[in-house]
Amino acid sequence: MNSDRVEEISALRAQKRLDRQAEAAAREAKLADEASSHAANMARIAKKMARIEAGNNAVAEAPAVVEAVAEAPAVVEAVKAPVAEPKAAPGNSTGKARGRPKGSKNRR
Repeated sequence: MNSDRVEEISALRAQKRLDRQAEAAAREAKLADEASSHAANMARIAKKMARIEAGNNAVAEAPAVVEAVAEAPAVVEAVKAPVAEPKAAPGNSTGKARGRPKGSKNRR
């Protein structure tokens, strides 16, 4: 190998080492950000659970709405007009068999 090639290889290895270090630093920063976000969420959930156990639940404080159920008036049957069945669109017959007729002599 010539010396230029060896120098290029060593420069590439050094660059790859630097790239790996930069990726590791970025990964560490991302994990730290996710950890802080997770800790904030867990603190919020713990605060909410403590409030629920203390009996200060906002949903429980709302007064229950009780409606008096009156008897339903007598149901009067309405006379309904006969409903016509929808007609199929022209050229869209669903009962027609597809393909070659059974008795056809045009077979392969």
